Amino acid sequence: MEKTRKPWLFADRHNRSLLYRRKSEVLLVYAFVIVMIIVAALSSDLFLVTRNLRNLLNSNVGLLIVTFGQLFVITLGGIDLSVGAVISVVNVTTVTLITDDPATWALAGVAGVVCGAVIGLINGLLVVKGNMQAIIATLATQTVFFGVALFIMDTPSGSLPSELSKFITKGWNYTVPVLIAIVITIVVWFLMNRTRFGRSVFAVGGNEQAAESSGISVVKTKMLAFMTSGILAAIAALYITAYATSGNPLIGESYVQRSITTVVVGGASLAGGKSSVMGCIAAVLILGIINNLLNLLGISSYYQYVLQGVILIGALAISASRSRK
Repeated sequence: MEKTRKPWLFADRHNRSLLYRRKSEVLLVYAFVIVMIIVAALSSDLFLVTRNLRNLLNSNVGLLIVTFGQLFVITLGGIDLSVGAVISVVNVTTVTLITDDPATWALAGVAGVVCGAVIGLINGLLVVKGNMQAIIATLATQTVFFGVALFIMDTPSGSLPSELSKFITKGWNYTVPVLIAIVITIVVWFLMNRTRFGRSVFAVGGNEQAAESSGISVVKTKMLAFMTSGILAAIAALYITAYATSGNPLIGESYVQRSITTVVVGGASLAGGKSSVMGCIAAVLILGIINNLLNLLGISSYYQYVLQGVILIGALAISASRSRK
């Protein structure tokens, strides 16, 4: 007598196969991090020096946070090109508002986060209500808000109180930036993996029509994703401002391409529905190690952009290959 096949058994096997594939991709990225560390250590005696390692970690906290913001939008199947403009606007606004009076520090921080949320809200409205592609909508807001940043501060100027900058980037024997990175990583991981909002982001990115049919509010999910991206970009801007200690209306330009690169290298698919918080951490480390090593070797910063571009092209090619499969 022929045995009856159990559909749930095959579904369970399929889920285990998908989980194994996702974990293996993340492990592969971390294996590459280890290879990069070995190569860097062999290339420069200064790489494993405590001071350099501190600098490597501290200088990339801002990139990690903005990468997490980009992660939400890319998981939806879009790209947020406005994160750089958010960083620039928050940077110049913060430097303009902050004085030696500690009361202005909290005010500037709140103003920066609100600014990021508003820009994210505008992006969401353009995508949801204006029926624009995310890349077009955020390209438009990027142009507008870079202009706003230049209107507020047309040239690099201003400074933050030294005690504030030192506390954020070096406080408690350099543990404050590490704690900031850990706390935000835990919050983002929880949002993506343990909340209805996170599950909705994955579902909408995987198949928008199917998600809507299953009762998920696509409009609400997209709005919240873009606002989350704006808020995280604003938080990143506050840290980047503290690290730079001054205002610069173009300080956010490089973070657009770098955040896209790190999300895709970290295992996300530009088609949507697939991403990894832990993969993003590894990707930020890879980019940080490359830039740090080039600086230690005295190689021109122009080559950093070349390498970042090559890495992005490779990551996009891998992402396209995964989508076809």
